[in-house]
Amino acid sequence: MKPLIPSDPYARSEHQQSAATLMFFGDPHGDFEPAIAAVERFRPEAIVLLGDLQARRPLHVVLAPILDRTEVYFIHGNHDTDSDPDYDNLFGSELADRNLHGRIVEIAGYKVAGLGGIFRGKIWDPRRPVEEAAFFSADALRRSMRPEERWRDGIARRHRSTIFPEDYQRLLRSPPADILVTHEAPAAHPHGWQAIDELAETLGAQLVVHGHHHSSIDYVGEGMQTAAAPFRAFGVDMGSHLAWPRDPQRETRPERPPQDLLDLAAQVFGSETQVWLDKPHKWLDGQTPAAFAAAGGADKVRSMLNAIQHGGVV
Repeated sequence: MKPLIPSDPYARSEHQQSAATLMFFGDPHGDFEPAIAAVERFRPEAIVLLGDLQARRPLHVVLAPILDRTEVYFIHGNHDTDSDPDYDNLFGSELADRNLHGRIVEIAGYKVAGLGGIFRGKIWDPRRPVEEAAFFSADALRRSMRPEERWRDGIARRHRSTIFPEDYQRLLRSPPADILVTHEAPAAHPHGWQAIDELAETLGAQLVVHGHHHSSIDYVGEGMQTAAAPFRAFGVDMGSHLAWPRDPQRETRPERPPQDLLDLAAQVFGSETQVWLDKPHKWLDGQTPAAFAAAGGADKVRSMLNAIQHGGVV
């Protein structure tokens, strides 16, 4: 197993990103261009998609341009069961066996555990004892349903992205893992769950990476966790990515973009400046303009702003 190296997710040079073994991508919601562009540029050994893929065609078709360049893994999110196409294009694709949900797989030298989906209180609220769960497993829910209530002779499509106690406890009894990827967030997040922390600690995971909340978060760097926490946690925004491992020499808080760039952005966007700075952009490999500029790409962001200001299309 490779050592886990903590790092700052926002202040990285292109050379450092090109050395990344793993890349974790936030919720695509049907837009895979940032992931494809990042793989083509940085060539990681493997990538993990953190749920809410909502592929508009079978996943192996959408990702065909990079399947010979990297290994692809994923966990599902709550929106991957919104419609029949959302479900079929993921779970019916040729990459369906790359779902990490409920198991541990060695990927690029790391043991990676996956927990897809979300907690739904009508099935199980993990803040309550498991004995109080309405249904321990998907099979238990199916057996409670009349045949006409079933979807494809199983549980409702919506609940195929529900975390059942059986799923959670199977992972809880698993051998140790280096990394835990989840759709739900850990407890430090305002909408996170202590159950995610407990799972990570039981597995001995040193790194937790999640999607779902559409924010790029370095929990230690932003003061939401202490450096003494048993694991390092990161959230990954939709359209963005987290490259791993990181350079320990770069273990700092995210840098600010240059002030002249911030002033230019304010001239161009006015009250919408922060919205633009914090929105991932495909021309920036799926990174936000703020993060890209802070990591050394200020000239490219400045050029984009100048083009917009003078009538260019970006």
